[in-house]
Amino acid sequence: MSEGRKRRVAALLLESMSQAVAIEAGTLPPARRHRLTVRDVAVTPPPRYESARVRSLRVGLGLSQPVFAQALNVSVGTVRGWGQGVRVPDGPSQRLLEIAERYPQAVLEAVHNSTGPGSTVA
Repeated sequence: MSEGRKRRVAALLLESMSQAVAIEAGTLPPARRHRLTVRDVAVTPPPRYESARVRSLRVGLGLSQPVFAQALNVSVGTVRGWGQGVRVPDGPSQRLLEIAERYPQAVLEAVHNSTGPGSTVA
């Protein structure tokens, strides 16, 4: 190994040790977080969405069924079925509705008003 390479390696090791000390002291956030596994966490299941709750969410956002469907990237028939109680959201749809309910701005940012370029509803 050349002398220049040895110096670079030594400098990198010193920098790495300095960062490790700072991370341990809490003055520097770690570059990567530990990957969470099922042994580390419990994931709360999404709530059930009855037809009245889906309608209330959609109306609260001020969206028609077709616009709500486009914003969630589902079919109008799906939204209509949810609203009429013919279909019950399950799996990813429950989580999607939960996110829409908890973070309505995320859904509304996907809806653009056609009256002006770049304008969003809200």
